[in-house]
Amino acid sequence: MAFLELVWDVFYEDCLILLPILFFTFFFIEFLEHRAGKRFLSQVEKAEKTGPLWGALIGCVPQCGFSVSCAHLFNGGIVTAGTLIAVFLSTSDEALPVLLSHRTALPVIWKLLLVKVVLAILAGYAVDFLWKREKQRQSFEKKHIEHECHVQQSSLKELLIESFKRTMEVWVALFLVSIALTFLMEKVPKESIQRFLLGGFFQPFLAALFGFIPNCAVSVVLVELYLSDLISFGAVVAGLSSAAGLGIIALLRGKRGIKTYAGILGACYLAAALAGTLIQLFE
Repeated sequence: MAFLELVWDVFYEDCLILLPILFFTFFFIEFLEHRAGKRFLSQVEKAEKTGPLWGALIGCVPQCGFSVSCAHLFNGGIVTAGTLIAVFLSTSDEALPVLLSHRTALPVIWKLLLVKVVLAILAGYAVDFLWKREKQRQSFEKKHIEHECHVQQSSLKELLIESFKRTMEVWVALFLVSIALTFLMEKVPKESIQRFLLGGFFQPFLAALFGFIPNCAVSVVLVELYLSDLISFGAVVAGLSSAAGLGIIALLRGKRGIKTYAGILGACYLAAALAGTLIQLFE
C-alpha cells in the first residue's frame, strides 16, 4: 500500500468519525469540570482521613486539571501526599476519550477505571499510613499560596472553544499515532514489534516510566498500543497510572524539596509498575 493511500485510509476510515465523538466527550468533561469542579476540590481540601478516597474518585475525570490543582494544594500543605498520589494514579489524562471513540473498547473502560481507582485508594492510604499526617505537616511551614484551580465558571462560548482545542490536540496526536502504527503493522510482523516494543515481563515497568512524560500524546500512544495488541492490559494500566499529565510539572514547581518530590514520584512509579506486573501475570 502506498504511503499516501495509507494516510488517506487512516484519516477517512479510522479517524474522521472520531472527531464528533471526541468533541462531545470533551464538551461534557469541560462542563463537568467548570460547573462541579469547585465542589469536588472543596471536598478534597476539607478531607482528612477520606482524602485518598476523594482523590481517587476525582482523578477519574479524564483531564489533567485536577492533578494540577491537587499538586498546588499539596505544595501549599492543604492535602496530604496520599491524596495527591491517589489523584495522580487515578488520572488517565486523555485515555478515556480515546477509548470512548473506539466502540470495541467500551468494555475495557469500566475495567480500567475500577483497577485504577482501587490502586489509587490503596496506594494513597498506604502512603499516608507510612508517612504520618503529623510528620507531613511538620515537614514544612503551612502557608497560604495562590493555586490555579482551573475550575472557574466559563461561558458556553469558552467551553466550546476549549473543547474544540482539546479535541484537535488529541485528534492530531491520535491521527499521527494511527499512521505510525498502521505503517509498522504493514511493514513489520506483529510478533516482531511485540518483542521489540515494551516486550516481555518488563512491559509494565517501561510503560510506567513512559507515562511520566507530561503530554497527552502519551496516553493516546498507550491506548493505541493496547488496542493494537502490542502491549498487555497490565502495561496499559501501569502507563496510564503514572501518566498524571501536567500535574507532575505543577508539583515540581513547588518548594517542598527534592526528597519529597522524589518520594512521591517514586511511590507513583512503584505502585503503577507493581500493579501492572501483577495484572499481567494473572492475565
